[in-house]
Amino acid sequence: MKASVKKLKNCKHSLEVSLPAEKVKEAFDEVYGDLGKYASVPGFRQGRAPRDLLELHYSKTAKEEVLKKLIPETYEKILEEHKLYPIGYPDVTDVKLDPKEGFSYKASIETRPEINLKNYKGLKLKKKSTEVKEEDFAKNLEHLREMHSQQVPKEGSQEKEKVLPKLDDEFAKDLGFESLDKMKDAIKQNLKAKLEEDCEADLEVQIINQLLDGADFEVPDTLVNSEKERLIKDARMRIKYMEALQKKENPDKKFTLEEKDKKELEENASKQAIRQVKAFFMLDRIAHAEKIYLKEEEIDGYIEGLAAQYHKTKDEIKIYLEKGHGMDELAVNIRNKKVMEFLLKEAKTE
Repeated sequence: MKASVKKLKNCKHSLEVSLPAEKVKEAFDEVYGDLGKYASVPGFRQGRAPRDLLELHYSKTAKEEVLKKLIPETYEKILEEHKLYPIGYPDVTDVKLDPKEGFSYKASIETRPEINLKNYKGLKLKKKSTEVKEEDFAKNLEHLREMHSQQVPKEGSQEKEKVLPKLDDEFAKDLGFESLDKMKDAIKQNLKAKLEEDCEADLEVQIINQLLDGADFEVPDTLVNSEKERLIKDARMRIKYMEALQKKENPDKKFTLEEKDKKELEENASKQAIRQVKAFFMLDRIAHAEKIYLKEEEIDGYIEGLAAQYHKTKDEIKIYLEKGHGMDELAVNIRNKKVMEFLLKEAKTE
């Protein structure tokens, strides 16, 4: 076999493959040998037809079977010899097959990027405060009062004024709490949980920023474009939601996204898509380096949690996830979470 591999930009490679006529003849001999065992040819018992009649009646089938054999065999061999790790399937073109002249084809593939890991242990992180500020607590209490305010007629007038409820046990009980103190405790706990969630998210952003800082490697266009489309779709859904809220407040006004905003949305989505695909490959590379893998019971445990959260059975959640690439995405997310936990544990946090 002769093969040439040319490296192109953004993880693309072009392949050119050829086999000599004798190798092609061997493949045809093998295929016709198998066909001859069950092929039906008029005037001959099954398995007794001569080769020339098999070629006459089954040449198209034989050619298809030879291609099914030779393309995967040669393709896998090239990947192994050149240590290429493809993403998706090859785009095969210019296929030529003749028992007398040989076999050749061209293919283009996208591969996983080559990443030289720098020091990812001992990253210096700054942890945000998770202490609830009194002013934030007071704002939440006031917001709660605003949400439950009433429009009450002014004395001696048809006009109405907004009246806020008193912060007392009665108000707390109306909202399902035993007392005002219990309500305040619950609000503080919710604020604390939100701060801790934001803190963790910020630490993860710091980790990704440091991992990608100076990480000069290309990523496959296919994955970037797919991620870009997803980001744009999500952004447009959020915009529609905001438009619906605004329209509710002002039904006569039309809300449209200006052309410059659409362009900015696309540009931001492109940058974010490249960043997220790079982050995916970086975390994947660290996972392999540190042998961080998933166990079946970890995925099952997560699915059980989703089932409990959404009041569904495990099977219903699995069926939903198996549509599209849900299970794959779930596995990647859980694995990435484990990698993040490892990096946080190894980091130096102030």
